[in-house]
Amino acid sequence: MLIRFIVENFLSFKEETEFNMLTGDVRRHPNHVYRFANVDLVKSAVIYGANGAGKSNLILAINFLSEIVREGSIDTFDNFAFKLSEDIKPSTLELEFLIDGTGYSYGMTFHNNIIQEEWLYLLNFGKKDDELVFERAVDDQKRTKLTVAPKYLKTQKDRLLMQLYEEDLLEPEVPFISLVKDKKFKEINNAYKWIEKGLVVILPGMQYAGLTYSFINDDDFKLFTNKLICKFDTGIKELDIQNLDFDTYFGEDNKAEKERVLKLIRSGQIERVGDNKNAIAIIEEGKPVIKKVVSYHMAPSGRKVVFELFDESDGTLRLIDFIPVLYMLEKFPVTVMIDEMDQSIHPSLLKEFIGQIQENNNKVGQLIITTHESNLLDLDLFRQDEIWFAEKNKEGATHLYPLSEYNVRPDLDIRKGYLSGRFGAIPFLGDLKKLRFKDYGEE
Repeated sequence: MLIRFIVENFLSFKEETEFNMLTGDVRRHPNHVYRFANVDLVKSAVIYGANGAGKSNLILAINFLSEIVREGSIDTFDNFAFKLSEDIKPSTLELEFLIDGTGYSYGMTFHNNIIQEEWLYLLNFGKKDDELVFERAVDDQKRTKLTVAPKYLKTQKDRLLMQLYEEDLLEPEVPFISLVKDKKFKEINNAYKWIEKGLVVILPGMQYAGLTYSFINDDDFKLFTNKLICKFDTGIKELDIQNLDFDTYFGEDNKAEKERVLKLIRSGQIERVGDNKNAIAIIEEGKPVIKKVVSYHMAPSGRKVVFELFDESDGTLRLIDFIPVLYMLEKFPVTVMIDEMDQSIHPSLLKEFIGQIQENNNKVGQLIITTHESNLLDLDLFRQDEIWFAEKNKEGATHLYPLSEYNVRPDLDIRKGYLSGRFGAIPFLGDLKKLRFKDYGEE
């Protein structure tokens, strides 16, 4: 569960900038809040801003840190430092998150693909000092030094292991959190697993490739998906698995690919196939078979008609891609971040979809989205502390702020106020009348 994210000198973020899921002084929608022993967190957040204001950069920054941890190296990434500054300084990314009620703070400072600092602390939320788990730093001789909690240094063997990490195993571009695999480092492994699996980032253009596999192996997910898809006006009455003959699917002109897939699935693997990897090849009852998800529509006569998923509209496909998000939010304490969620989805459908999430009191995860869709600016849908804005200053640097910083009446038309510029975070268009469009019209 995300508590806060801090970024400095990365993409459009120049100075230290914070985004958080902490509750503000807001009484509306108490069911939108997770209440833990030490901290209260909102369940959702929506981020607005003009094109180029930096809202997507926030998602990219979080994704960048998670990718470094998952990949186990920073040396494959380009320099994303704030480019409009004359100062040369390192970049800093830091996540605070909650796992089973325990707070963690993990972050790093890096420059030119070298990790200069890295740390992991257990949070005590002001009751006492936060507890060190590990800390690394580069000394004056460019050597990496590790400091770890005393409980990891109880024996001579423990101390020798730390010396091995420090002197031989820990490279300048490798995160220590990714390197440590020993089960004795419980807090480090917990933090790694949350960043690896508990933080889900969906960028524009990403597609959910596991729909067919999930339909085959999870009846609960299949039922959930069909129940939800019927609530939206897409024309789809049902999604189901269709079996295809293996030889017919590949045909005569694709023998090499057919043999490759056949070899894999005979070894016990499952292989995704098709242009969009929306079908899977498996061995079933001793025979190779292709399975894929198709949609069913109802003809006026009442006859069910099968459609390929690629026959559906872009908006419908985007909606189907997001259904697993709702399922995850209801089943797992994950934090899902979606950049440009409004892409290809009709505003009314998007609002209904978000409404389904906001009204679901069974969910245990968090949802964070960026959008331009002003129809979501509705205090019946979001609390003031769930609405954030991104705006650039005169230096071209992004800063973030929540609506809860404004004294907003519950009955105020937030959408109208936003579009009129009351809360900032909209593009400055200037006086369009001076552009004299009529001069370029046809006579």
